[in-house]
Amino acid sequence: MKGIKYSISVIIFFTLLISCEKAEEIFFEGPYHARFTETESEILENYKDPFDINLNEPVSIQLHVAAPSPNNTTVIEYEVSGTAVENIDYVLEDGDNKRVLIPVGQHHGEIRYFPINNRELTGDKTIKFTISTVSNDLAAGFGETGINGRFHTVTIKDDDCLVDLRKFEGIWEFDQNDGEFIYDVDISVDWSANNRIFMVGYTGLDSLIFAFANLNLCSGEFDIPEQFLAGSSQNGGTRSEGKGSFDSEVELLTFSYSYDIAGPTIRTVNAKKKQD
Repeated sequence: MKGIKYSISVIIFFTLLISCEKAEEIFFEGPYHARFTETESEILENYKDPFDINLNEPVSIQLHVAAPSPNNTTVIEYEVSGTAVENIDYVLEDGDNKRVLIPVGQHHGEIRYFPINNRELTGDKTIKFTISTVSNDLAAGFGETGINGRFHTVTIKDDDCLVDLRKFEGIWEFDQNDGEFIYDVDISVDWSANNRIFMVGYTGLDSLIFAFANLNLCSGEFDIPEQFLAGSSQNGGTRSEGKGSFDSEVELLTFSYSYDIAGPTIRTVNAKKKQD
């Protein structure tokens, strides 16, 4: 039996060896084309402050060329449609040109935009990007009809549901890391922005430090966009890690954040509003 088992093992080994020798790396052979890397995305309308109060970069939509590197710059022209209106609901970088240039030797490009925040409950809106033409004899999208990868749809999420913002105002008890550090923070509303609050003493290290947060009033989400700490001589930036939340009665806040002067540690806060 041992001899039989050995013979079978040898046969299997050489079969696998021959299979590996015959295997060849498969390369994409066309048709060569340009396409959006992803077909859809979404963004909250208050993501980017038009006056650069926060440091969020414009949103990037990626495109790529599925082809050997052409000898000339690849020019991808695109059209824009949808329910969102340019310069009212969003702004495009280089929006007048409506094209993306991919230099020789590279395969990726991008469209950059940011949504424009408003104070009205207008519902979600869409931006539909469509590749219209591509230079260097490349197709726009792929497949028999060219539909695959030719389109990208952005949903701009409304954040202006009816919430009594006055409920945020007052003194909150911040419990950081399950009782490791407990301190008071004074929260006020930025009435000019409709969905922004200021948190004075937000780190608990200096009563003058304040940061602002954006609120998604429709989903109960809480976000501290990338920003510099203000109100103190302490320097450095801060931001939330992921999405925080607040309850429907605006009595509880939960979020995680980091700030540069304290290193990379992420701190989790459960905040409870104190009774007046």
